[in-house]
Amino acid sequence: MKRGRIIADIENMEQARRVEETVKSGYSEVIIESLVQWLAVEEDLVSSYEKLAKELPDEAGREAASELRKLSKKEIAALTGFLAEFEEIDRERKKRIQTVASLAK
Repeated sequence: MKRGRIIADIENMEQARRVEETVKSGYSEVIIESLVQWLAVEEDLVSSYEKLAKELPDEAGREAASELRKLSKKEIAALTGFLAEFEEIDRERKKRIQTVASLAK
């Protein structure tokens, strides 16, 4: 699938710095914050489902709550991995910003 350019060709290092900073603030930081919030929700779900699994009167409900707890724990593991990857990307982005900023002077 062919797509059009998102940004114009960069013509100097000052433009590069601005684009790199925009990518950091508009994408990587937003994704990291979203992952952190999502992780918090899944952690809350784990504790809620754990409580439900102990308190629900019917076996089917307890089993469902227990299974949902397991699924949330699985998602926590995946999200934690994504978060680590995006934090690494963000660290690399900071280095890129420093590089182009030093050349933009």
